[in-house]
Parts: sequence; structure tokens; C-alpha cells
Amino acid sequence: MGPKLILGRSGAMGHDLPGHPETVARALAIEKALAKANLTQETSGGLVRNVSRGSGRSEDQVRDTILAVHSPALFGGMRKLSADLAPDGVMNLDIDTYATPSSFADLVKAVSVVCDLVDEVVASSSASSSSTPPSGFGLVRPPGHHAVPSGPMGFCIFNTVSAAVRYAQRAHGFRRVTVFDFDVHHGNGTQDIFYDDPDVQYLSTHQEGAFPGTGKTWELGGDGAVGATLNVPLPPGSGHEAALLSWEAIVDPAIRRHRPEIIFVSAGFDAHWKDPQAGCQYQSSTFHALSKRIRALAEEVAECGGRVVYVLEGGYDLGALGDSVAEACRGLVGLPSDPREDTDALYDPPSKRIEEAIEEASERASDFL
Repeated sequence: MGPKLILGRSGAMGHDLPGHPETVARALAIEKALAKANLTQETSGGLVRNVSRGSGRSEDQVRDTILAVHSPALFGGMRKLSADLAPDGVMNLDIDTYATPSSFADLVKAVSVVCDLVDEVVASSSASSSSTPPSGFGLVRPPGHHAVPSGPMGFCIFNTVSAAVRYAQRAHGFRRVTVFDFDVHHGNGTQDIFYDDPDVQYLSTHQEGAFPGTGKTWELGGDGAVGATLNVPLPPGSGHEAALLSWEAIVDPAIRRHRPEIIFVSAGFDAHWKDPQAGCQYQSSTFHALSKRIRALAEEVAECGGRVVYVLEGGYDLGALGDSVAEACRGLVGLPSDPREDTDALYDPPSKRIEEAIEEASERASDFL
């Protein structure tokens, strides 16, 4: 039996600003947690392997993929900025987002690695109709789902998952694609990029009122694409039950109706109760439960054929991030949940407000489920 998970890495070791929430320490924490959970190529007994293509794409090849979702000015500007910075220099791109001399190369590699994952997942799905392809997980940084076509935002510079969507369509001939974003913050950049495209479904569960303030239930898509965008803003304090209720009421039926040929997941882990960037109460095991359901749904939708690619977004408490990624990986490969967290600090969620929020989102989405 072949692997059930392919890991692609771009830790962006040079894209680092000590004291900033989005640093190299995030990549290191994930690697430590995966090793401890025996979820590496060396320790998993064949369940996990590393992407094998080695990111051998030229900058020109990756450039075309990035320019499918971003302006030439952003691409060229980032290349020049990174080249012009002093070896130890840092440039603030906005109040939240920074760049270093290696940032441009790190961004290009992140997109390349995720495209490699797409290639390998698709190749595995085509190799044998009797076997389920492995999932892909891009452990890449910086995150991307806030980056809009013309510029950076919210720790994000290039929108990696969006570039990968366009790559999957152009390189592999897919038409219908789904992006499910469970980061605690709404992926405004991804929504903007695909807002007028009926073939790319964008589904987001996120904390109501959190940065960047977008993702309202009435944001349903532009002319000709109404219903391709669905948002589920959840009140602060929402936890495991809210995540699964949102999945069952809206996300699962919406994906089944869209019938995507591949599913991408903007995998942010900052809805975890320990995360300092927001106020939800997901547990590490929540990400196992979601990933198990995503994997099963991808197999059940005939057009999808089991094709799933995760792309790392947020998650800023290092211990919670590592444990949550390990739990997500366990869910994807069919291992039981084994969270390593103390949940004593959890409090009762605002159940009535959660029910009302999901009911409102369901009513808005009712014609598209």
C-alpha cells in the first residue's frame, strides 16, 4: 500500500523577524511535532513520504503561476525589494507584514512546492482507479490567504493556495475546484481572487469580527458566480461543536453540490483555544475531526477522486500549532486522534449565539446547498 500523505516543505528560514508572530519558529514547531508523532517519511512505516519532485521549476515557470492571481507589479516589486535589502535588512510592507532579503525566493519556493504536491496527488489519482491517492500537505510559509491581487496583507505576500488552484486548472485541466478555509481569520484575498469565478468555490468558517473584518454571510460571489462563495462567521468562544455543526450544515453539502475535481484546504490552526491571535476554542482534536471528514468527502465525490491538498496558513501558539498539524495529518491518513493538550482552560461556548450564526449562514446559503 502506498503512502496516504505527501508532505511538501518550504520553511522559509530566511523569512524571519524575531518577535513577530509569523516566524521560522512555526515551521520548527511543526517539524518537532510530526517527528514526535511518527508522522515523517522515516518513522511512519510508509504512511507518509516527502514530495519527490524537488521543486525543480524555473522562476519563469513559477512566475506564470503567480501572475495568474497577482499583478506583475507585486511580483516584480517583491523581487526587486528582496534583492535591494541589506543582508540583515527588514522591510515593513504594511503594519503586519514584513519582508527580508530571502522573502522573494521563499515565496517562489512555497508556490513551487505546493504545485509539486498537486502534480503528485493528481498523478497518484490517475495511476490506478482501484486505489485512493494520498493527500498532500504543504508545510509552507509565509501564509497567503490574505494577500490580494495587488499586494500583501496580514502576514501574507503571495496567495499560495490561490496560485495552486489556477495551476491545477491550467496544468491538469480541472474546471471545478473547492477551497475550504478553516483559519480563524477570513481569507479575504482568496475570496477576492475568485469572487467572480463560478468554477472556484470558496468556503470559509472564521471568527466573526476578527481581522480583516470581511467574510459576511451576504458575501456570496459576484455576477455570474453567486453561491460560489459561502461564509460562516462564528462568534468568539466557538469550539469543537461549532466547527462540526458548520461542516454538517453548510460546508459538506455545499462541496457535494459543487462536485469539485480537487479540494484545497487553507489550513490555518489559529482557531485553537491557545492561539493569541483570536478567541475561538477549537481543540487539536477538532482538526483531526475536520480532516477525517474532508478526506472521506473527497473520496465520496466521484469527480474529486480523493484529491486533497492542504496549504498551511495561520497558527501562532507553537505548541498548539504543532499538535494541531499532527492531528490533522492523523485524520488524513486514517490514524486515531491522539491530542497532546490540556483542555482545562476551556469554557462553555455561547451555544445559542452559535446556533443563530449557523442558522443565519444556512439561510443565506440555502439556495446553494
